[in-house]
Amino acid sequence: MKKSVGFTIVELLIVIVVIGILAAITVIAFSNINAKSRDNERYAEAKTIMKALELYKADRGVYPPNSATTAVNGPGGACGDGSYSYSFATDDSWLRPLVLGGYLTKAPTPAINDCSHYYRYYYVSNPTSYNCLSRTSRYYVLEIVGTDATFLPDDASSTLTSQWRPCSGATAGWGNGKVNWAFSKDEN
Repeated sequence: MKKSVGFTIVELLIVIVVIGILAAITVIAFSNINAKSRDNERYAEAKTIMKALELYKADRGVYPPNSATTAVNGPGGACGDGSYSYSFATDDSWLRPLVLGGYLTKAPTPAINDCSHYYRYYYVSNPTSYNCLSRTSRYYVLEIVGTDATFLPDDASSTLTSQWRPCSGATAGWGNGKVNWAFSKDEN
C-alpha cells in the first residue's frame, strides 16, 4: 500500500489561521503609526507656537490678541461658535501677527484640518476655567483640539517651554479616542 504525500485539511487550516493571526497583528500595529505621527506633529507645532508666542511677547510686551471671530470659523464657515479664533487656513487671525512678525514661517495647520481638529488660543479671566485648575490668576491657553490620544503632553518625552505647561493632562473629547490638549501660561 502506497502512502500518499501531502497536507491534510487540518494542517492547511492551521497554517491559514496562523497567517490570519499574523496579518491581524501587523494591521493593528501599523494602524497606530499614522495616529502617533499626527499627534507628534501636533505636539511639535504646539511647542513651536508657544515659543513664537513667547518671542512675540518679549519683543512687544504683550501676547497677541485672541481675536474672537464670527461664526464663520473653519473651511467654508461650516463650524465654530464664534467665541474663539481657530487655526483653520481660512482663519489665522491669532496666528497672523506671529507669521507677519517673522515668529512663525507659516500658520500651522493640523494634520487633519476640520471642525473637530484645530488649534485655538484664548485668554481666560476665570482661573478655575478650562481644566487649568492650578492657575491662580488670569492666563492664556493654547488648545490642540481633536488629537488621536496616542499620548498625553505631560507624558511626552520632550519638554515644553518653561513658561507654558499642560493643563491637568487632557480634557475629554468627542469619543473615538479623541482628546484635547491644553497648555496654559499666566498673564504676567
